Amino acid sequence: MYAEILILGELMSGPKHGYEIKRNIQNALGDEFEINNNLLYPALRRFVEMGAISKEVIQSEGKPNRHVYCLTETGEEIFLEMICDFPGKLAARQIEFLVRVALFDRLEPEIQQEIMRNRQEVLQKKLEYYRKAEQDHVQNPYVLKVIDLQKAQTELELKWIQSLSQEMDQ
Repeated sequence: MYAEILILGELMSGPKHGYEIKRNIQNALGDEFEINNNLLYPALRRFVEMGAISKEVIQSEGKPNRHVYCLTETGEEIFLEMICDFPGKLAARQIEFLVRVALFDRLEPEIQQEIMRNRQEVLQKKLEYYRKAEQDHVQNPYVLKVIDLQKAQTELELKWIQSLSQEMDQ
């Protein structure tokens, strides 16, 4: 779902062609958020069919035609529905959370806080699991190393969310 949110989010700032959407996302968020052509163009086709975006074909002499996509009013509504839909299953995926945070400037503060609360709940459950797992796997030092890393990453993300939340309250 995060890829679709990023695509629509890119079009919120104005019309773009497919490569430009892809490049802007990668430039802003890095390689971990790369959207390949096999994901981008089928998503754009689906959005056109849904009426979420419109497509204009620009003729170029001696070059392939350029397809420029523009977000519609329906697309804005779909974007907001998608970004606000953040149940536990999605909140468990870090990339889904980070995409939403990257687009917080498009959301009301109450929705931002709800997204962070949902992620915090998932992370708290993970911490509980890791603490119990530490006790259950005492004999295997390598399993403990993996659990320690996961626990440290989870604790760090929880601190980051708390810091972000405090920053937003100011």
